[in-house]
Amino acid sequence: MPIPFIIGGLALAAAGYGAKKGIDAKEDFDSAKSINKKAQRLYDETSEELEEAKNLTNKRLQNLGELKFKIYEEIILPFINASDKIQNRPERIYSSDREYEKDNNFEKLVSSDKHRLEIEEMVHGGITALGTGGLAGLASYGAVGTLATASSGASIAGLSGVAATNATLAWLGGGALSAGGMGMAGGMVVLGGIVAGPVLAIGGMMLSSKAEAAKEDAYTNLSKAKLASEEMETAKVKTLGIAQRVSELEESITNILEKLTPKIKEFYQVIDKKRWLFFSNTNWDKMSPEDRTIVIIVDTLAETLFNLIEVDLLNKDGSLTLQSKEIVVNAISDAEGDLKKKEVFINA
Repeated sequence: MPIPFIIGGLALAAAGYGAKKGIDAKEDFDSAKSINKKAQRLYDETSEELEEAKNLTNKRLQNLGELKFKIYEEIILPFINASDKIQNRPERIYSSDREYEKDNNFEKLVSSDKHRLEIEEMVHGGITALGTGGLAGLASYGAVGTLATASSGASIAGLSGVAATNATLAWLGGGALSAGGMGMAGGMVVLGGIVAGPVLAIGGMMLSSKAEAAKEDAYTNLSKAKLASEEMETAKVKTLGIAQRVSELEESITNILEKLTPKIKEFYQVIDKKRWLFFSNTNWDKMSPEDRTIVIIVDTLAETLFNLIEVDLLNKDGSLTLQSKEIVVNAISDAEGDLKKKEVFINA
C-alpha cells in the first residue's frame, strides 16, 4: 500500500524542513551576534575617541588655568600694587570699544578694592584650593568674570563651582553638576545642545526564542550605535575646537608675556628709583620722559594681558565665543594701537 510511503515521505520532508529551519535559525543567530559586535565596536571606538578628546581638552584647560593663576599672582597683583604708588598721574585711558573687554574690568581692578581683594583671596587660597573645576573656570572666564558669579563671602567656592553652572566645563574639567562627575553619559548632553545618544544594551547574542527577532533587534542596535556615533563625533569636533582655542589663547598670552616681562622689570626699577638719595621717583610730574614711557608701555601691556586672561572662552551653552577668537587674533595689534593712544601721557 502506498500510504506508509506517503507518510514516510511527509515525515522526511518535515524533518528536512525542520533541519533547514534550524540551519536558518543558526544563521540568523550568528548574523545577530555579528551585527551586535559591529554595533558595540562602533560605539566603543567613537566613545573612546571622544574620551581622548575630552582628556586632551581638560588637560589644556588645566594648564591654561594654572598659567592664569600665576599671572594674577606674579604679575597682575604686584603691578597694581606698585602702580598705586605713582602720584599725580593723569587719568588712565582704557579701551572700551572692543566687545571682549568686559565693562572695563581692568579699570575696576586698578581703582576698586573689591575686585583686587577677591583676586587676592583667590591667590592666597593657593592653586590647589581651586581643584580641576576651579582651574577650568579660571581658564574659561578669568578671575573677575568667574568670581562675579560667586555668592558673597564665598569666592573660592564660587570659582570652583563655576564649572557646575556650565555642563561643558563640568564634563571637561571634572567638575560636578551636583556632587559627582558627569561621566560619558553626562558629556553627551553638553557642547552646544547635542542630544544624548541612545543607550545601547548590547550583551552579546540576545536570548530570544525567535532567531528572526534576534536579527531584527541586532539591526536596531546597529542603528542606535550609528546615531550615537554621529552625535559623539560631533561632540568630539566641538571638544577639540575648545582645545584648539585654548592653545591659541595660551599662545597669545605667551606672546604678550614675552614683551611684558623685560619691561616690567624696568617698571619696578622706575618705581624703586630714588631722586637725590631722599625722594622716591613716584611723582609723575617729576618723572623723566624715559621713565614715563616705561610706565605707559607696561600699563598698556598689562591691560592687554589682563584682557586676554579675562576674556570669556565659552558661552553658557558650552560653545566657543567670538570674542575669544577676536582677542586671540588682535591682541598684539590692539596693544600697539592702545600704546599710540596713550603716548600723550608721556609729555602730559
